[in-house]
Amino acid sequence: MPIGESVFVCRLTGCVLFVLFAAFHCTAQNLLRAHAEVVGASAPFTFAQRVIVGPDRNLYFVDPVLSSIFIHDFKTSTVKRLCGPESLGTMVSDVAIGPKGQLWILNQRESKVRRLSPQCELQAEFKVSLIAGKIATNAFGELIVLNTVGRWLFDLFSANGKLLRSFGERIDYGEEVKTQELNNGNIARDSAGGFFFSFNYPPLVRHYSRNGRLLSEFKPESDVPIAPADVMVGGNGQSGSVTAKYQILVLDIAADKQDRLYLLISGKNKAPAIQYGTPKLRVLTKTGRTLKNVTLDHSFHRLTAGDRSLYLLRNRQPFRVDEYVVF
Repeated sequence: MPIGESVFVCRLTGCVLFVLFAAFHCTAQNLLRAHAEVVGASAPFTFAQRVIVGPDRNLYFVDPVLSSIFIHDFKTSTVKRLCGPESLGTMVSDVAIGPKGQLWILNQRESKVRRLSPQCELQAEFKVSLIAGKIATNAFGELIVLNTVGRWLFDLFSANGKLLRSFGERIDYGEEVKTQELNNGNIARDSAGGFFFSFNYPPLVRHYSRNGRLLSEFKPESDVPIAPADVMVGGNGQSGSVTAKYQILVLDIAADKQDRLYLLISGKNKAPAIQYGTPKLRVLTKTGRTLKNVTLDHSFHRLTAGDRSLYLLRNRQPFRVDEYVVF
């Protein structure tokens, strides 16, 4: 098939249209192999922990090693540093992008969130819960904070930093360190102001509304047996260590404007899953019905969905970001 043509990939469960920027190979096993490399090994960052599509269609990369945000300009295809330690501080735990291009910066060590203008100027700063894990914005520009400790999994803040509500049931494992470790995961906003949350363990995806109501939950299908999690705490009163061994089935999750879900599927133990990524991509409906399984040409660690494109990030050397355009 010539470059730029489109193909419907259909099963009894539904159809997904992939418009490919490169030639693809589709076997009887329904594998799809295609990519357009957007960012390559010469990228200037040290470690891109996360990639986000902004409202301007540019890609934003957070590099916690350099305490910087880098931006890929989709018009010029260039990557440059947008903000550095002088505006972000020396501890960047996570980043979110607002609907008007505002930058939200989480400093986990200080339990603090800063809101910056698109030009990296400080606009607001406020405290969040102790050891907040992740942040994301919803469709209304409100800030979602994942809590790793406390009664509720999530806090929702207004754009001005006012706490609107706390919600979301944590899975209690009877031991605080294990509960904290296993209630981590990734957030993908939906089109109506709510969001999806994928637990690292067990394999479970929840869908919350903007008002905090649990709309649905499902366990992603897996052909990999998932063993019980083993989280051990060692050390003495002066110092301690945590050894966590469990499998991460869903390495990352994203949602498009139609609320279709894109999951990077691993199933390996935590350390190798995070280190090596996965070439397996699964497309689902918002209720968990599988539309398509794809085996990619490369392994990836993170992904994000824009208006018409899905971007997959390999954040280990050699760096790369591949793009699919989906309808």
